[in-house]
Amino acid sequence: MLTKAVTTFGKPGVAVAAITRRDANYHVHHVEGVQRPLLNGTAVGREPVLLRQGDQISLSGTVLQFLSS
Repeated sequence: MLTKAVTTFGKPGVAVAAITRRDANYHVHHVEGVQRPLLNGTAVGREPVLLRQGDQISLSGTVLQFLSS
């Protein structure tokens, strides 16, 4: 469960992504590093991307699945 407005994951200095909460929606975006997070197998660009139920986020060998309540 995400309780903060911004939750980051990854390895600082290598690859970091963030999930942010805006109103009732969540977005994923690239924070730092050469490696970009993958959302359902597609690299996340410069702009935050809206997360939908069941989306998979991959970064540095970690895979997260987004489930909203």
